[in-house]
Amino acid sequence: MKTLTLSETETMAAKFRYDNGLSQSEPINAKMLIRKLNVTLVYRPLSESSYGISCKSATGKMFMLINSQSTRGRQHFTIAHELYHLFFDENPVPHMCCGGPAKGEEKNANRFASALLMPKEGVLSCVSGEEIAAHDVDIATVLRMEHLFGVSHSTLLIRLKDLGLITVARYEALGRLSVKETAREWGYGSALYEPGNNGVVIGDFGEKARRLFESGKISEGHYNELMNMLYGGAGEED
Repeated sequence: MKTLTLSETETMAAKFRYDNGLSQSEPINAKMLIRKLNVTLVYRPLSESSYGISCKSATGKMFMLINSQSTRGRQHFTIAHELYHLFFDENPVPHMCCGGPAKGEEKNANRFASALLMPKEGVLSCVSGEEIAAHDVDIATVLRMEHLFGVSHSTLLIRLKDLGLITVARYEALGRLSVKETAREWGYGSALYEPGNNGVVIGDFGEKARRLFESGKISEGHYNELMNMLYGGAGEED
């Protein structure tokens, strides 16, 4: 697929929201959406340069592996990024999301993820008329939006710049802030900017394994092995 324009990815994300019963302004609970879409998602440590992996079987079964060592905000974005590959990529081969400059489908996926997680209507509802006129969004507004939409500091700044709500100079100035320290100064916790969810599994894998065991298709040992592989030492979902 060609590299899509910002407007095209906005439309694509808006349609995806509509198809899944979401308004054009509300924040998304990514884990609830994953359950609704019947995607199996597993959080496990990956290499530092790998944010996540997704794949789709010939029968349409969908799977994601998200790096539990990424920050929670980054994990949220990676889930939305991988949803693009699962639902819109013309060639949905097993895909790994890594860092570095994005081109082609990777750029499309990033733009889709931004529009999906931070819909234009939702962002504008958080910004005052004075901030819009000045192209200068206050740090308090930035932090409030980061925690509302569950995204990283850098991800939100890119979205504000793309929507023309901040200048390049303001984008660079905000990007130099120590976000954890600044968040604490404004009364926010730092969990969004830290890793989490290690060992959490979302989906019906456990149910399927149990049904196979109860129907006699797998042994108790195999069943326990499968459950330990996924749920052994599972962390708290957040």
